[in-house]
Amino acid sequence: MTEERKQELRQLLAEAIANLDIRRHSGVGPSSLPVEVYRTLLDQSWTFYSEDLGILSFDPHIVNGITKSKLLDFIRAEFAPFIREDQIQSASFFMMGGPTSGYPLDMFLKQLLKITIVRGIEGAVSAFDRGTKETHGPFQYMALLEGIRLEAEIQVFEGIRLVSLPLSSSELPHYLPNFSFTFLGPSISSLLGGTVLIIDASVSPIFHKPFPDLFQKDNLPFQVEVNSGKFLNFDFDMDDFYAEFCRALSLACNSAIQISLRWSFLAQDKLFNLNGFGVSGTSRKSDADSFRGFTEAGETQIDKAKCLYDRLVNLDSNVKEKLQIPIDRWIKSKTGGNPVNKMIDLGIAFEALYLSEIKERIELSFRFRLHASWHLGKDKEHRKELLTKFGQIYGCRSQAVHSGKLDEKVKFGGERVPISEFIEKAQDSCRESIMKILEDGRFPDWNDLILGGNAENDTTVLGEDPGGLG
Repeated sequence: MTEERKQELRQLLAEAIANLDIRRHSGVGPSSLPVEVYRTLLDQSWTFYSEDLGILSFDPHIVNGITKSKLLDFIRAEFAPFIREDQIQSASFFMMGGPTSGYPLDMFLKQLLKITIVRGIEGAVSAFDRGTKETHGPFQYMALLEGIRLEAEIQVFEGIRLVSLPLSSSELPHYLPNFSFTFLGPSISSLLGGTVLIIDASVSPIFHKPFPDLFQKDNLPFQVEVNSGKFLNFDFDMDDFYAEFCRALSLACNSAIQISLRWSFLAQDKLFNLNGFGVSGTSRKSDADSFRGFTEAGETQIDKAKCLYDRLVNLDSNVKEKLQIPIDRWIKSKTGGNPVNKMIDLGIAFEALYLSEIKERIELSFRFRLHASWHLGKDKEHRKELLTKFGQIYGCRSQAVHSGKLDEKVKFGGERVPISEFIEKAQDSCRESIMKILEDGRFPDWNDLILGGNAENDTTVLGEDPGGLG
Protein backbone atom coordinates (compact mmCIF):
# COMPACT_ATOMS: atom_id res chain seq x y z
CA MET A 1 0.00 0.00 0.00
CA THR A 2 1.05 3.57 -0.56
CA GLU A 3 1.56 5.81 2.44
CA GLU A 4 -1.59 7.68 1.49
CA ARG A 5 -3.62 4.44 1.56
CA LYS A 6 -2.07 3.47 4.89
CA GLN A 7 -3.11 6.82 6.33
CA GLU A 8 -6.62 6.30 5.02
CA LEU A 9 -6.75 2.89 6.70
CA ARG A 10 -5.49 4.39 9.98
CA GLN A 11 -8.30 6.93 9.93
CA LEU A 12 -10.96 4.30 9.15
CA LEU A 13 -9.71 2.00 11.93
CA ALA A 14 -9.70 4.88 14.42
CA GLU A 15 -13.33 5.63 13.53
CA ALA A 16 -14.20 1.94 13.84
CA ILE A 17 -12.62 1.55 17.28
CA ALA A 18 -14.55 4.60 18.48
CA ASN A 19 -17.82 2.94 17.37
CA LEU A 20 -17.45 -0.68 18.48
CA ASP A 21 -19.96 -2.99 20.07
CA ILE A 22 -18.62 -6.31 21.40
CA ARG A 23 -21.53 -8.73 20.96
CA ARG A 24 -22.10 -12.30 22.02
CA HIS A 25 -23.00 -14.52 19.06
CA SER A 26 -23.42 -17.83 20.93
CA GLY A 27 -23.64 -19.35 24.39
CA VAL A 28 -25.11 -17.91 27.55
CA GLY A 29 -24.09 -14.94 29.64
CA PRO A 30 -23.85 -11.19 29.06
CA SER A 31 -24.93 -10.06 25.60
CA SER A 32 -22.01 -7.65 25.25
CA LEU A 33 -18.66 -6.68 26.76
CA PRO A 34 -16.88 -3.34 27.24
CA VAL A 35 -14.09 -2.91 24.69
CA GLU A 36 -11.41 -2.68 27.40
CA VAL A 37 -12.57 -5.95 28.99
CA TYR A 38 -12.64 -7.62 25.60
CA ARG A 39 -9.14 -6.33 24.82
CA THR A 40 -7.77 -7.77 28.06
CA LEU A 41 -9.44 -11.15 27.61
CA LEU A 42 -8.46 -11.41 23.95
CA ASP A 43 -4.85 -10.43 24.67
CA GLN A 44 -4.65 -13.04 27.42
CA SER A 45 -6.08 -15.75 25.17
CA TRP A 46 -3.47 -14.86 22.51
CA THR A 47 -0.67 -15.09 25.07
CA PHE A 48 -1.52 -17.79 27.62
CA TYR A 49 -3.34 -21.10 27.68
CA SER A 50 -6.87 -21.09 29.04
CA GLU A 51 -9.50 -23.77 29.45
CA ASP A 52 -12.17 -21.06 29.26
CA LEU A 53 -13.05 -20.48 25.60
CA GLY A 54 -15.82 -18.02 26.36
CA ILE A 55 -13.99 -15.21 24.59
CA LEU A 56 -14.67 -16.99 21.28
CA SER A 57 -18.38 -16.31 21.83
CA PHE A 58 -17.90 -12.57 21.24
CA ASP A 59 -17.15 -10.59 18.09
CA PRO A 60 -16.53 -6.89 17.44
CA HIS A 61 -19.17 -5.02 15.41
CA ILE A 62 -18.93 -1.49 14.00
CA VAL A 63 -22.00 0.48 15.03
CA ASN A 64 -21.55 3.19 12.40
CA GLY A 65 -22.74 1.64 9.13
CA ILE A 66 -20.93 4.21 6.97
CA THR A 67 -17.56 3.43 8.58
CA LYS A 68 -18.15 -0.28 8.16
CA SER A 69 -19.04 0.15 4.48
CA LYS A 70 -15.90 2.22 3.87
CA LEU A 71 -13.70 -0.41 5.50
CA LEU A 72 -15.29 -3.19 3.44
CA ASP A 73 -14.75 -1.16 0.26
CA PHE A 74 -11.13 -0.61 1.30
CA ILE A 75 -10.67 -4.38 1.72
CA ARG A 76 -12.30 -5.04 -1.66
CA ALA A 77 -9.93 -2.64 -3.37
CA GLU A 78 -6.70 -3.87 -1.77
CA PHE A 79 -7.51 -7.59 -1.81
CA ALA A 80 -9.29 -7.65 -5.16
CA PRO A 81 -7.14 -10.50 -6.61
CA PHE A 82 -8.37 -12.82 -3.82
CA ILE A 83 -12.08 -11.93 -3.78
CA ARG A 84 -14.98 -13.50 -5.64
CA GLU A 85 -18.59 -12.55 -4.93
CA ASP A 86 -17.57 -10.88 -1.67
CA GLN A 87 -15.84 -14.05 -0.45
CA ILE A 88 -12.14 -14.55 0.24
CA GLN A 89 -10.38 -17.85 0.81
CA SER A 90 -7.69 -18.15 3.47
CA ALA A 91 -4.95 -20.64 4.25
CA SER A 92 -6.65 -21.11 7.61
CA PHE A 93 -9.33 -23.07 5.69
CA PHE A 94 -6.63 -25.46 4.45
CA MET A 95 -5.20 -25.93 7.95
CA MET A 96 -8.28 -25.95 10.18
CA GLY A 97 -11.25 -26.40 7.90
CA GLY A 98 -13.84 -23.85 6.90
CA PRO A 99 -16.18 -22.90 4.07
CA THR A 100 -15.00 -24.24 0.72
CA SER A 101 -16.59 -21.27 -1.03
CA GLY A 102 -14.53 -18.82 1.00
CA TYR A 103 -15.11 -16.58 4.02
CA PRO A 104 -17.42 -13.56 3.90
CA LEU A 105 -15.52 -10.28 3.92
CA ASP A 106 -17.30 -9.48 7.14
CA MET A 107 -15.21 -12.21 8.85
CA PHE A 108 -12.06 -10.68 7.38
CA LEU A 109 -13.13 -7.32 8.82
CA LYS A 110 -13.78 -8.83 12.26
CA GLN A 111 -10.28 -10.36 12.30
CA LEU A 112 -8.80 -7.00 11.33
CA LEU A 113 -10.73 -5.34 14.16
CA LYS A 114 -9.51 -7.92 16.68
CA ILE A 115 -5.92 -7.21 15.67
CA THR A 116 -6.60 -3.50 15.99
CA ILE A 117 -8.09 -3.91 19.47
CA VAL A 118 -5.15 -5.97 20.81
CA ARG A 119 -2.17 -4.82 18.71
CA GLY A 120 -3.20 -1.23 18.06
CA ILE A 121 -3.86 0.66 14.84
CA GLU A 122 -0.24 0.52 13.65
CA GLY A 123 -0.13 -3.23 14.26
CA ALA A 124 -3.31 -3.69 12.24
CA VAL A 125 -2.09 -1.50 9.37
CA SER A 126 1.16 -3.44 9.26
CA ALA A 127 -0.72 -6.78 9.25
CA PHE A 128 -3.03 -5.54 6.49
CA ASP A 129 -0.11 -4.34 4.37
CA ARG A 130 1.72 -7.66 4.75
CA GLY A 131 -1.45 -9.53 3.84
CA THR A 132 -1.61 -7.81 0.44
CA LYS A 133 1.89 -8.84 -0.60
CA GLU A 134 3.27 -11.68 1.55
CA THR A 135 3.12 -15.14 -0.01
CA HIS A 136 3.93 -17.27 3.06
CA GLY A 137 2.28 -17.39 6.45
CA PRO A 138 3.96 -18.94 9.52
CA PHE A 139 2.51 -21.72 11.63
CA GLN A 140 3.89 -24.59 13.73
CA TYR A 141 3.59 -28.34 13.97
CA MET A 142 3.46 -29.32 17.66
CA ALA A 143 3.94 -32.57 19.53
CA LEU A 144 3.72 -33.22 23.27
CA LEU A 145 6.38 -35.73 24.32
CA GLU A 146 6.03 -38.23 27.14
CA GLY A 147 9.01 -39.52 29.07
CA ILE A 148 11.30 -36.46 28.93
CA ARG A 149 11.78 -33.17 30.72
CA LEU A 150 14.16 -30.35 29.89
CA GLU A 151 15.83 -27.71 31.99
CA ALA A 152 15.55 -25.14 29.18
CA GLU A 153 14.61 -24.78 25.52
CA ILE A 154 16.98 -26.58 23.15
CA GLN A 155 17.28 -26.14 19.39
CA VAL A 156 17.43 -29.55 17.75
CA PHE A 157 17.86 -28.45 14.15
CA GLU A 158 17.24 -25.15 12.42
CA GLY A 159 13.51 -24.44 12.78
CA ILE A 160 12.99 -27.41 15.12
CA ARG A 161 13.23 -27.05 18.89
CA LEU A 162 12.29 -28.68 22.16
CA VAL A 163 10.51 -26.40 24.61
CA SER A 164 10.05 -26.98 28.32
CA LEU A 165 6.60 -26.04 29.59
CA PRO A 166 6.32 -24.07 32.86
CA LEU A 167 5.21 -25.65 36.12
CA SER A 168 2.48 -23.06 36.71
CA SER A 169 -0.84 -23.40 34.87
CA SER A 170 -1.14 -19.60 34.68
CA GLU A 171 2.08 -19.43 32.63
CA LEU A 172 1.29 -22.13 30.06
CA PRO A 173 1.62 -20.75 26.49
CA HIS A 174 -1.36 -20.24 24.21
CA TYR A 175 -0.26 -22.76 21.59
CA LEU A 176 -1.39 -25.77 23.64
CA PRO A 177 -4.57 -27.66 22.67
CA ASN A 178 -7.62 -26.94 24.77
CA PHE A 179 -8.77 -30.25 26.22
CA SER A 180 -12.16 -29.01 27.31
CA PHE A 181 -12.86 -28.12 23.70
CA THR A 182 -11.36 -31.15 21.97
CA PHE A 183 -12.74 -33.69 24.48
CA LEU A 184 -9.41 -35.45 24.74
CA GLY A 185 -9.60 -36.03 28.44
CA PRO A 186 -6.16 -35.25 29.96
CA SER A 187 -6.12 -32.74 32.78
CA ILE A 188 -4.17 -29.52 32.59
CA SER A 189 -1.74 -30.97 35.15
CA SER A 190 -0.48 -33.36 32.47
CA LEU A 191 0.98 -30.36 30.63
CA LEU A 192 2.91 -28.86 33.54
CA GLY A 193 6.65 -29.31 33.16
CA GLY A 194 6.12 -31.21 29.92
CA THR A 195 8.14 -31.00 26.74
CA VAL A 196 6.85 -29.82 23.37
CA LEU A 197 8.55 -30.49 20.05
CA ILE A 198 7.94 -27.46 17.81
CA ILE A 199 8.55 -27.47 14.05
CA ASP A 200 8.33 -24.10 12.31
CA ALA A 201 6.56 -24.21 8.97
CA SER A 202 4.80 -21.93 6.52
CA VAL A 203 1.78 -22.15 4.27
CA SER A 204 1.51 -20.50 0.87
CA PRO A 205 -0.38 -18.55 -0.34
CA ILE A 206 -2.07 -17.00 2.68
CA PHE A 207 -5.05 -15.80 0.61
CA HIS A 208 -6.60 -17.21 -2.55
CA LYS A 209 -9.62 -16.51 -4.70
CA PRO A 210 -12.39 -18.99 -3.80
CA PHE A 211 -13.60 -21.54 -6.31
CA PRO A 212 -16.56 -23.89 -5.80
CA ASP A 213 -14.88 -27.19 -6.69
CA LEU A 214 -11.93 -26.79 -4.33
CA PHE A 215 -12.16 -30.35 -3.00
CA GLN A 216 -12.34 -31.74 -6.54
CA LYS A 217 -9.04 -30.18 -7.55
CA ASP A 218 -6.12 -32.57 -7.89
CA ASN A 219 -3.75 -29.89 -6.65
CA LEU A 220 -4.97 -27.66 -3.85
CA PRO A 221 -3.67 -24.09 -4.07
CA PHE A 222 -2.17 -24.19 -0.57
CA GLN A 223 1.25 -25.74 0.00
CA VAL A 224 3.22 -26.33 3.20
CA GLU A 225 6.96 -26.01 3.72
CA VAL A 226 9.02 -26.88 6.79
CA ASN A 227 11.34 -23.98 7.61
CA SER A 228 14.42 -26.01 8.40
CA GLY A 229 17.72 -26.15 6.57
CA LYS A 230 17.91 -29.76 7.75
CA PHE A 231 15.22 -30.78 5.28
CA LEU A 232 15.89 -28.65 2.22
CA ASN A 233 16.82 -31.51 -0.06
CA PHE A 234 14.06 -34.01 0.45
CA ASP A 235 10.32 -34.21 0.73
CA PHE A 236 9.64 -33.80 4.44
CA ASP A 237 7.45 -36.55 5.84
CA MET A 238 6.12 -35.52 9.25
CA ASP A 239 5.24 -39.05 10.41
CA ASP A 240 8.67 -40.38 9.45
CA PHE A 241 10.43 -37.54 11.24
CA TYR A 242 8.42 -37.99 14.42
CA ALA A 243 9.03 -41.75 14.43
CA GLU A 244 12.77 -41.61 13.74
CA PHE A 245 13.42 -38.68 16.07
CA CYS A 246 11.58 -40.36 18.96
CA ARG A 247 13.58 -43.55 18.35
CA ALA A 248 16.82 -41.56 18.43
CA LEU A 249 15.77 -39.58 21.49
CA SER A 250 14.74 -42.74 23.35
CA LEU A 251 18.06 -44.43 22.62
CA ALA A 252 20.03 -41.32 23.58
CA CYS A 253 18.19 -40.92 26.89
CA ASN A 254 17.82 -44.67 27.56
CA SER A 255 14.12 -44.08 28.13
CA ALA A 256 10.78 -44.52 26.39
CA ILE A 257 10.08 -41.17 24.74
CA GLN A 258 7.06 -40.98 22.49
CA ILE A 259 4.48 -38.52 21.28
CA SER A 260 1.28 -38.42 23.30
CA LEU A 261 -0.46 -35.60 21.40
CA ARG A 262 -0.04 -33.89 18.01
CA TRP A 263 -1.54 -30.71 16.61
CA SER A 264 -0.90 -27.70 14.38
CA PHE A 265 -0.89 -24.15 15.63
CA LEU A 266 -1.71 -20.95 13.74
CA ALA A 267 -1.33 -17.77 15.77
CA GLN A 268 -4.67 -16.13 16.37
CA ASP A 269 -3.33 -12.64 15.66
CA LYS A 270 -2.51 -13.46 12.02
CA LEU A 271 -4.77 -11.67 9.54
CA PHE A 272 -5.30 -14.82 7.47
CA ASN A 273 -6.52 -16.81 10.51
CA LEU A 274 -10.18 -16.27 9.72
CA ASN A 275 -11.30 -19.29 11.74
CA GLY A 276 -10.44 -17.61 15.02
CA PHE A 277 -8.93 -20.82 16.41
CA GLY A 278 -5.25 -21.46 17.04
CA VAL A 279 -5.16 -25.26 17.30
CA SER A 280 -6.14 -27.78 14.65
CA GLY A 281 -5.69 -31.42 13.77
CA THR A 282 -5.35 -32.64 17.36
CA SER A 283 -4.66 -36.36 17.62
CA ARG A 284 -3.58 -38.71 20.38
CA LYS A 285 -1.08 -41.55 20.17
CA SER A 286 -2.61 -44.89 19.26
CA ASP A 287 -0.62 -46.91 21.79
CA ALA A 288 -2.81 -47.44 24.84
CA ASP A 289 0.11 -48.12 27.19
CA SER A 290 0.67 -45.42 29.78
CA PHE A 291 4.15 -44.11 30.40
CA ARG A 292 5.67 -44.07 33.85
CA GLY A 293 8.14 -41.43 34.92
CA PHE A 294 10.44 -39.33 32.80
CA THR A 295 14.09 -38.66 32.23
CA GLU A 296 15.82 -35.30 32.57
CA ALA A 297 17.59 -34.33 29.35
CA GLY A 298 20.02 -31.57 28.45
CA GLU A 299 22.27 -30.51 25.60
CA THR A 300 24.40 -33.66 25.88
CA GLN A 301 21.48 -36.05 25.39
CA ILE A 302 19.96 -33.96 22.60
CA ASP A 303 23.28 -33.76 20.75
CA LYS A 304 23.54 -37.53 21.01
CA ALA A 305 19.96 -37.89 19.76
CA LYS A 306 20.78 -35.71 16.76
CA CYS A 307 23.72 -37.95 15.85
CA LEU A 308 21.60 -41.06 16.26
CA TYR A 309 18.84 -39.53 14.16
CA ASP A 310 21.30 -38.86 11.34
CA ARG A 311 22.52 -42.44 11.53
CA LEU A 312 18.99 -43.83 11.51
CA VAL A 313 17.81 -41.87 8.48
CA ASN A 314 21.01 -42.56 6.53
CA LEU A 315 20.97 -46.32 7.03
CA ASP A 316 20.57 -48.58 4.04
CA SER A 317 16.82 -48.97 3.54
CA ASN A 318 16.90 -52.70 4.29
CA VAL A 319 18.91 -52.19 7.49
CA LYS A 320 16.66 -49.31 8.52
CA GLU A 321 13.50 -51.36 8.04
CA LYS A 322 14.97 -54.36 9.84
CA LEU A 323 16.10 -52.25 12.82
CA GLN A 324 12.72 -50.63 13.42
CA ILE A 325 11.26 -53.74 15.09
CA PRO A 326 13.94 -54.13 17.79
CA ILE A 327 14.00 -50.39 18.53
CA ASP A 328 10.22 -50.10 18.76
CA ARG A 329 9.93 -53.24 20.91
CA TRP A 330 12.76 -52.05 23.16
CA ILE A 331 10.93 -48.72 23.61
CA LYS A 332 7.68 -50.54 24.33
CA SER A 333 9.41 -52.64 26.98
CA LYS A 334 10.39 -49.36 28.70
CA THR A 335 6.79 -48.15 28.95
CA GLY A 336 4.30 -48.98 31.64
CA GLY A 337 3.33 -52.63 31.73
CA ASN A 338 3.75 -55.83 33.69
CA PRO A 339 7.05 -57.76 33.66
CA VAL A 340 5.67 -60.54 31.45
CA ASN A 341 4.71 -58.13 28.67
CA LYS A 342 8.02 -56.31 29.00
CA MET A 343 9.92 -59.57 28.67
CA ILE A 344 7.88 -60.63 25.65
CA ASP A 345 8.61 -57.31 23.95
CA LEU A 346 12.30 -57.72 24.73
CA GLY A 347 12.21 -61.25 23.37
CA ILE A 348 10.77 -60.00 20.07
CA ALA A 349 13.43 -57.27 19.96
CA PHE A 350 16.26 -59.75 20.57
CA GLU A 351 14.95 -62.23 18.00
CA ALA A 352 14.74 -59.44 15.41
CA LEU A 353 18.34 -58.54 16.22
CA TYR A 354 19.92 -61.99 16.38
CA LEU A 355 17.62 -64.58 14.80
CA SER A 356 15.93 -62.82 11.87
CA GLU A 357 18.17 -64.53 9.30
CA ILE A 358 17.61 -68.04 10.69
CA LYS A 359 15.49 -70.01 8.22
CA GLU A 360 15.47 -73.33 10.08
CA ARG A 361 13.81 -72.66 13.43
CA ILE A 362 15.98 -75.12 15.38
CA GLU A 363 18.55 -74.58 18.11
CA LEU A 364 17.26 -71.04 18.52
CA SER A 365 18.54 -70.63 22.06
CA PHE A 366 21.99 -71.81 21.01
CA ARG A 367 22.15 -69.55 17.98
CA PHE A 368 20.80 -66.59 19.95
CA ARG A 369 23.47 -66.94 22.65
CA LEU A 370 26.21 -67.45 20.10
CA HIS A 371 25.29 -64.47 17.91
CA ALA A 372 24.75 -62.09 20.82
CA SER A 373 27.95 -63.02 22.65
CA TRP A 374 30.10 -62.70 19.53
CA HIS A 375 28.44 -59.45 18.55
CA LEU A 376 29.00 -57.74 21.91
CA GLY A 377 31.90 -59.71 23.39
CA LYS A 378 35.30 -58.06 23.63
CA ASP A 379 37.36 -61.21 24.17
CA LYS A 380 36.98 -64.91 24.95
CA GLU A 381 36.27 -64.45 28.66
CA HIS A 382 33.74 -61.69 28.00
CA ARG A 383 31.99 -63.85 25.41
CA LYS A 384 31.73 -66.73 27.88
CA GLU A 385 30.15 -64.39 30.39
CA LEU A 386 27.69 -63.10 27.77
CA LEU A 387 26.81 -66.64 26.68
CA THR A 388 25.58 -67.33 30.19
CA LYS A 389 23.67 -64.06 30.52
CA PHE A 390 21.99 -64.28 27.13
CA GLY A 391 21.03 -67.85 27.85
CA GLN A 392 19.26 -66.67 30.96
CA ILE A 393 17.58 -63.86 29.01
CA TYR A 394 16.32 -66.36 26.44
CA GLY A 395 15.09 -68.68 29.17
CA CYS A 396 13.21 -65.85 30.85
CA ARG A 397 11.69 -64.83 27.55
CA SER A 398 10.52 -68.43 26.97
CA GLN A 399 8.95 -68.65 30.41
CA ALA A 400 7.04 -65.39 29.78
CA VAL A 401 5.79 -66.57 26.39
CA HIS A 402 4.83 -70.12 27.35
CA SER A 403 3.58 -69.74 30.91
CA GLY A 404 2.52 -66.10 31.06
CA LYS A 405 4.34 -65.58 34.32
CA LEU A 406 7.81 -64.88 35.72
CA ASP A 407 9.51 -65.64 39.01
CA GLU A 408 10.00 -62.80 41.44
CA LYS A 409 13.76 -63.40 41.34
CA VAL A 410 15.77 -64.64 38.38
CA LYS A 411 19.35 -65.83 38.02
CA PHE A 412 21.49 -63.40 36.04
CA GLY A 413 25.21 -64.00 35.81
CA GLY A 414 26.28 -65.36 39.16
CA GLU A 415 23.46 -64.03 41.32
CA ARG A 416 19.70 -64.03 41.72
CA VAL A 417 18.15 -60.62 41.21
CA PRO A 418 14.60 -59.22 41.35
CA ILE A 419 12.76 -59.57 38.05
CA SER A 420 12.59 -55.77 37.67
CA GLU A 421 16.39 -55.56 37.88
CA PHE A 422 16.75 -58.51 35.50
CA ILE A 423 14.53 -56.83 32.91
CA GLU A 424 16.45 -53.57 33.26
CA LYS A 425 19.74 -55.40 32.59
CA ALA A 426 18.18 -57.16 29.61
CA GLN A 427 16.96 -53.81 28.28
CA ASP A 428 20.48 -52.44 28.59
CA SER A 429 21.87 -55.38 26.61
CA CYS A 430 19.22 -54.87 23.94
CA ARG A 431 20.05 -51.16 23.69
CA GLU A 432 23.76 -51.95 23.50
CA SER A 433 23.08 -54.34 20.62
CA ILE A 434 21.03 -51.71 18.76
CA MET A 435 23.65 -49.00 19.31
CA LYS A 436 26.41 -51.22 17.94
CA ILE A 437 24.44 -51.92 14.77
CA LEU A 438 23.84 -48.18 14.39
CA GLU A 439 27.54 -47.53 14.85
CA ASP A 440 28.49 -50.17 12.27
CA GLY A 441 25.68 -49.16 9.91
CA ARG A 442 24.72 -52.78 9.27
CA PHE A 443 23.77 -56.08 10.84
CA PRO A 444 26.67 -58.51 11.25
CA ASP A 445 27.35 -61.34 8.85
CA TRP A 446 27.34 -64.08 11.45
CA ASN A 447 29.58 -66.43 9.43
CA ASP A 448 32.19 -63.71 9.08
CA LEU A 449 31.88 -62.57 12.67
CA ILE A 450 32.08 -65.93 14.45
CA LEU A 451 35.62 -67.25 14.03
CA GLY A 452 35.72 -65.92 10.49
CA GLY A 453 33.53 -68.70 9.13
CA ASN A 454 30.64 -71.05 9.75
CA ALA A 455 31.00 -71.55 13.49
CA GLU A 456 27.45 -72.42 14.44
CA ASN A 457 28.48 -76.03 14.96
CA ASP A 458 31.56 -75.05 16.95
CA THR A 459 30.72 -75.52 20.64
CA THR A 460 34.23 -75.07 22.02
CA VAL A 461 33.46 -71.58 23.26
CA LEU A 462 30.30 -72.58 25.06
CA GLY A 463 31.58 -74.43 28.06
CA GLU A 464 28.71 -75.47 30.31
CA ASP A 465 25.14 -75.08 29.16
CA PRO A 466 24.13 -71.53 30.27
CA GLY A 467 20.44 -72.05 29.63
CA GLY A 468 17.73 -72.25 32.23
CA LEU A 469 16.51 -69.90 34.87
CA GLY A 470 18.41 -71.34 37.79
